[in-house]
Amino acid sequence: MKMKNWYNIVLTIINSILYLVVVALWISIPEELTLNLAVSAVTMGLTVFLMYLNRAGLAVYTQSHHFKKLQETLIFFFLMFCIFGLGNYWAYKHPKQFDFSVIKINSLSDQTVNVLNEMKEPIVFKMFARKTESLPWMALLEIYRTEKNSIQIEKIDIDVRPDLVGDYQISDAATLVIEYNGKRQKVTERDELNITNGLIKISRNNDPVVYFVQGHGEGNIGSEENEGLKFIYEAAKNSALDIRTINLLTTQEIPFDAKALVLWGPKTKLQPSEIGVVKRFLERKGNLMVALDPDLNGDLHENVRELLRNYKIIIRNDLVMDRKSFVNGSNGSIPLVNHFDHDNPITKSFKGEIFFPLVASLEVIPDEILPGVKGEVRSLADSSPFPDSWGETSLKEMAEQHMTYTAGADKPGPLSMAMTYDGPDNRIAAFGNSTFVINAYSKFGSNYILFLNTLSWAVGEDRLISFNLPIVQSEPVFISAPQMGIIFYFSVLFSPLVLFGMAIFMYRRKRDK
Repeated sequence: MKMKNWYNIVLTIINSILYLVVVALWISIPEELTLNLAVSAVTMGLTVFLMYLNRAGLAVYTQSHHFKKLQETLIFFFLMFCIFGLGNYWAYKHPKQFDFSVIKINSLSDQTVNVLNEMKEPIVFKMFARKTESLPWMALLEIYRTEKNSIQIEKIDIDVRPDLVGDYQISDAATLVIEYNGKRQKVTERDELNITNGLIKISRNNDPVVYFVQGHGEGNIGSEENEGLKFIYEAAKNSALDIRTINLLTTQEIPFDAKALVLWGPKTKLQPSEIGVVKRFLERKGNLMVALDPDLNGDLHENVRELLRNYKIIIRNDLVMDRKSFVNGSNGSIPLVNHFDHDNPITKSFKGEIFFPLVASLEVIPDEILPGVKGEVRSLADSSPFPDSWGETSLKEMAEQHMTYTAGADKPGPLSMAMTYDGPDNRIAAFGNSTFVINAYSKFGSNYILFLNTLSWAVGEDRLISFNLPIVQSEPVFISAPQMGIIFYFSVLFSPLVLFGMAIFMYRRKRDK
């Protein structure tokens, strides 16, 4: 009898431990179905064997008052388990995340949220990686699923499924395959920028093509020099735009794949034939971004200014002075802007500060002067009101560094330093300065965000407008394997055991009374 009791105790302890192991296996490695099912079957088989071994005692116990109380308790816990299970399932299907970090590094950017909201068809993330490599990827992908709960995430171990690796032509050890609307896009860099760009690319037939005009002393988009636009080139490519260069002297027409043309800070005069090429592009419903720097020694760009007048925009050849809001040490010649039109789609949520070094002012031609031009002109950035700001036109005062407002010659503020024209056939953005986004200012993110937002608007990709610098690669905080182990054992094993033990203690205490 004692031997039988000894076996019973040992087998019961083993059976209890196996149940804990089963729970741990199904939670930690649910994809290992063969192992999990085998351990579960052995555990349940051992339970059946114990019940058969103690069938006589169980038959007596099932007729007792204690068993009825146990039945009630088990039914209560089962119902509570069902309620919590349903709640957990609903939370899984409708996840919410709260990011309390100062710069929101554990949240998706506005750009990514806009892209996800635009994608109406089901999105599937297939993560091809080894187990150790997939953990940081999965943490980032779960943030995407938190934002859009319809996203399906599949983990595929490249060591276990070489057939799928071959079918999907996976060459890198850790590769994310995005499937959407019958198309596939591979991502090998683990960050929000590349994953979102993958979503953008797969959701459209091709990337918008943007041509930068070269040949007039404009900053070279591939140059490493301070006056170059290499930083803009990289930032625009990171925004999933196809950036190319064009020389207007050697072409008769802007290519028909162009979504926008960028004329950025030309230093020499454009020939009449070049203006004709740009004019024909606009007549084809093309979009334009242009920036002209002020030059009080003379005006080389009157033909460009005349072209913009047809779209109700005037870029004056003056210098905006702002004595109220300016960069320290500039004496007002580098206005600093921190108030924006929140009804404008480009600046609707802008919260940064932008500075324009030596910028010209812009103004709108009233509708009564150009009644046939249908379209809305809006300012992107304004200087302070008069008398704190004005448009300086005196080269002598500038040379003497003694700029003052001269009635009749200078234009009183507030003055616009950037404008947009949104018409039925064209989108045009004009700036009174081009150097606010040269390589030398690459660390001043707000300037580049304004440029990229405007470029996205010009090509018709309003969903790309965001206010997080696309080339700053912020990664979420991932939990390490030891930390995951601590969380697992305390939340899944230790805490339930403590609560279960307390429940038994309270039950026995109540029974003995």
